[in-house]
Amino acid sequence: MNDAPRRFGVLGTGHWARTCHGAALAAHPDVELVGFAGRDPARAAAVAEQVGGRAFASPEELIEQVDAVTIALPPHVQAPLAARAARAGRHVLVDKPLALDVAAADDVVAAVREGGVASVTYTTYLFQPDVTRWLERMRALAAEHGPWEGAIARWAGTIDVPGNPYGASAWRRERGGLWDTGPHALSILRELLPPVERVSAGRGVRDAVNVALEHAGGAGSALSLTLTAPAGAGGSFATVWGPGGRHDLPRFHGTPQEGFTRAVDQLRECAATGREHLLGVGRAREAVAVLAAVEEHLARPAGERTTPVPRR
Repeated sequence: MNDAPRRFGVLGTGHWARTCHGAALAAHPDVELVGFAGRDPARAAAVAEQVGGRAFASPEELIEQVDAVTIALPPHVQAPLAARAARAGRHVLVDKPLALDVAAADDVVAAVREGGVASVTYTTYLFQPDVTRWLERMRALAAEHGPWEGAIARWAGTIDVPGNPYGASAWRRERGGLWDTGPHALSILRELLPPVERVSAGRGVRDAVNVALEHAGGAGSALSLTLTAPAGAGGSFATVWGPGGRHDLPRFHGTPQEGFTRAVDQLRECAATGREHLLGVGRAREAVAVLAAVEEHLARPAGERTTPVPRR
């Protein structure tokens, strides 16, 4: 049995790094928040002064000084840093999405394997007891009555509302709800239905994307995803149906920080026992593959992905 990692560092200096990763680590009784690193050392210093730990001049310097890293960075920046940390023997707690392309996600999976380290992906809903208890009940119903046959999920953010902390996020503006809210929706569906085998999709207003998913074994699901819903139109829901009835995903009452603390605890347990976490980077790679397939479908000419409705 290995030792559970104690010294944690945060790669990232933005809102989520400060209010979730850093706040949870600073309050954790069994770990030490060593500090922060990002592109701007001055910003890292400001965050460290506010939350705890110290600022590092570069991510590489931070990686050298810790047992584990948590990453709160844009996905195209996160993936290579996660791979670098894993190959250096550091356990990794990544955010969603893991990457913006399958090759980068595959490299993180390979790095975790090569480094012999533990990994956990923080998908917020799956670390909340209200949700995990519901999922356990759904699995029990499926075992008793038969597998679920379908599901629908809507995840809508409102980053255009004044004061939204993610309104200035360049990667979210560029990639939209597909890549930011999509991993949340997929995290729930993947717990209820088999892996996705085929996708089709169409665009809506602003960044909205509507996705149809075909799962192994014949189940189907649908996603409606956006980051730019009007004020008052945001929020999320999911419904699953089959022989066990129709059931709605409950709202959770915990905080993201409480969920992140659970993710830290589970990473430490996996590191100590050698057990691979079900929500490790391998599962995160699955989500990237689905989102990349949707993006590929949307890039086709409209005539190759839609059938016109005849008019009079």
